[in-house]
Amino acid sequence: MTATLTTVVDRARAYLAAMPPAIAGQNGHDRTFVAACALVNGFALEPEIARALLGEYNSRCLPPWSERELAHKIASAVHAAHRKPRGHLLGSADTLVPPTPVPVARSAMRPAIAPPSLSQVDPGSAAENWMRGFRADEVDLWEASPIRPPGDWRLDAVRLLESLFRPGDHVNFVTAYTVAARPDGTAKANPQGIGETVERNALIVRWQRAMPESAAGGWLRMNPLDGHGCQDVNVTAPRFALIECDEIPRALQLSLLARLPLPIAAILTSGGRSLHAWVKVDAPDLDTYRATVARLLALLARFGVDTRNKNPSRLSRLPGTRRAIGGEADSLQRLLYLNPNPTQKPILT
Repeated sequence: MTATLTTVVDRARAYLAAMPPAIAGQNGHDRTFVAACALVNGFALEPEIARALLGEYNSRCLPPWSERELAHKIASAVHAAHRKPRGHLLGSADTLVPPTPVPVARSAMRPAIAPPSLSQVDPGSAAENWMRGFRADEVDLWEASPIRPPGDWRLDAVRLLESLFRPGDHVNFVTAYTVAARPDGTAKANPQGIGETVERNALIVRWQRAMPESAAGGWLRMNPLDGHGCQDVNVTAPRFALIECDEIPRALQLSLLARLPLPIAAILTSGGRSLHAWVKVDAPDLDTYRATVARLLALLARFGVDTRNKNPSRLSRLPGTRRAIGGEADSLQRLLYLNPNPTQKPILT
């Protein structure tokens, strides 16, 4: 009995679903190439069909590969010398040669989170459609957090430093600000100046005694600096990227962040309308960081994620402080979730 193309595609899709995703800095190139070889050699699929299935696998990769990069992976797999015969993953001998390819429905080849046109779906609807009714709240995040935020919210920044920064790291924070008016007439505080850069252990001792106070709350750089400035060139370890999406309601933001298959190390409240998620990147250099984060933000743009947050010296909100200017609800900047060793899996399913 000869296997149909549909059966082979289903089996190949299931095979890819069991493979670990490609993650930058963790042999991501090799993992994606192995996936491509499984499709074109192991399942003997035509390049066009293999490319579409690799797109589904790509939806779990961090960051996702570009269309050009995926096409290159497939082409490389087609021309590579393989140790096993073509079709070795098909099973019995009578299925080693695949049948003549037939058109495959585009819907069957669509990546799991492939973005529709932003002009067609607003960010809130895009998030709702992708989550399919999933919901989470702050209690769910707290219970799922491998390291629980402290009972006293004013010590949130201390817990963050202890968990995500290392002894010897120079940490920068800013509390000075200027005030501008938003288009809707409300006030917005913007960070001003270079702030202070302090060694991690010394800053922990300092903040255990008292957190800085500012009507703007405060800001914290996610990545350590060299102590000689606060520009991208001063970043010594590009570990984290910022995900922020204040175009959708905060409750929906929380659910989305809990459901996305990203290595999220921390989720903070901004004291205002948005949440800040720190995604672990651990890039080997600044250029790799920028390229990785740019692809990640482009993939998430349909959910209203701010695509400007590409630079490694980016400021996030400083937990453990209260934001009076532009604040909403209790105006507290708090730590909701903390995981020093995140994986590319949803926090909650």
